[in-house]
Amino acid sequence: MFHINEADKGLGELTVSDDGMTVHIRLASKKITVLYAGLAEQAQADEAGWIQPSTDTVTYDDGYTEEVYGFDVPVPALDEPFDVAILGSKGNWYDHKVTVSSPKSE
Repeated sequence: MFHINEADKGLGELTVSDDGMTVHIRLASKKITVLYAGLAEQAQADEAGWIQPSTDTVTYDDGYTEEVYGFDVPVPALDEPFDVAILGSKGNWYDHKVTVSSPKSE
């Protein structure tokens, strides 16, 4: 399982362009090394489709900063679950369902 970093209050940053939507998520560590938009079985056969991480710095409420991995994940539709496979640092793939909810105005 993976979680959005607590410094981000469980939120990612949604970008919408002519090419579609992506959400940038910053995770809690560097233990998840690759993401894939699809199933783990597909990911193992499609290395070109692997989503590589960026190294992001998060700052927690207490002022502590830490480097974690961030990923730009393509979003096929808002408010509908889609498949994302993750590759952990131990070399195992795992399937997950992810839902990106409609942005809320502040």
